[in-house]
Amino acid sequence: MNRGTTETRGLRLAAARLASAVCVLLLVYSVSFALMRLAPGGPFDRLQGLPEQTVENLERRFGLDRPVGEQYWVTLSGYLTGDLGPSLSFAPGRSVGEVLAEALPVSLELGAWALLVALAIGGAGGLAAGRRPGRLLDRVTTGMALAVISASLIVLGALGRELLALPGVPLELGGFDSWRNKLLPVLTLGISSGAVFQRLIRANVAQRMSEGLWAAAAARGVPPLRIFWRYVVPAALIPMLDYAGPVVAGILTGSFVIEAIYEIPGAAACFVHGAQGRDYTLVMAAILVYAALLMACNFLFETLHWLVDPRQRLGRDGGPT
Repeated sequence: MNRGTTETRGLRLAAARLASAVCVLLLVYSVSFALMRLAPGGPFDRLQGLPEQTVENLERRFGLDRPVGEQYWVTLSGYLTGDLGPSLSFAPGRSVGEVLAEALPVSLELGAWALLVALAIGGAGGLAAGRRPGRLLDRVTTGMALAVISASLIVLGALGRELLALPGVPLELGGFDSWRNKLLPVLTLGISSGAVFQRLIRANVAQRMSEGLWAAAAARGVPPLRIFWRYVVPAALIPMLDYAGPVVAGILTGSFVIEAIYEIPGAAACFVHGAQGRDYTLVMAAILVYAALLMACNFLFETLHWLVDPRQRLGRDGGPT
C-alpha cells in the first residue's frame, strides 16, 4: 500500500467516524430530551406558593409553553450555534454555558490528576506483574487490583471520607482549591482507575511474554531488559489504545461518586442539582458534553492506534487493501 492510498483510507475512516459521532450525538440529544419531558414534575414545581399566572409567565419566558416538537427544534438549533440556553434552577439569567464553564474545569482537573495517578500505579503494576506472570509480585499486585475493583469506587470513597474524621489528619472535606481537599479525591479516583489499567496491561504483557519472540531474542544474546522495553512493552501497550478512550473520558470528567462523596463543586453537582430541579437545559447539556468528550477520547485513541500500528493501515492479512 502506497502512502497516498494509506492517507486516503485514513481520511475515509476519519470522515466515517465523524459522521457516526454526529448521529450518536443526535440520538443522545433526542433520548435525553424525551426522558426529561416524560419525567414527572416541572422545573418550577419547587417554587411552591407561586400564583398560577406567575408560573405561566415563567413558562412563557423560557419557551416551555410551546409545543414539544417546537421546543425540540428550538433547543437543537441553539446547540448547533453554541447556545446551551438558560438554566432553570440556578440564579435567574445565568446561562447553562456559564454554569458548566465554572464546574467543568473542576471535574477536568480532578480527572487529569487522577489519570496521572492511574497511569503511574496501573502502568508500573501491570508491567511488573506481566513480566514475570505467576511469581509473587504478580500475585500480590493482581490480588490488590482485584480487591480494589471488587470494592468499587463507592466503598473506596467512603473509606477515604472516614479518614478525614481521624484526629491529626491535615486534609479537608469540600471544595477543590488546595492540596488539603484535592489529595484524597485524586488518590481515590486514581487508585480505582489504576486497578483497571493494571489488569489490562498485565494481561497484554503476559501474552507477549509467552510468545516465541522473547526466547528467540534471548537465545541470540539480546539483553532481557532491552527485549522487554523495546519489543514487549510497545507491542503490549498498543492494544491498550482500544480500551483507553472510555476509561480516560470517565476519569477526565471526574467521577460523580467521588464528587458527591467529597462534596466537590464539579459537573456532578450541577447534574444532580439540575436533575432534582428538573432543569431540562442543564441536564441535557451535561449529558451531551459528557457524550461529546467520550467520543472525542475514543476518536483520539483510535487515531493513535491507527498511526502507531501498521496493521491498522493494512488489510487483515497484513497486505494492502
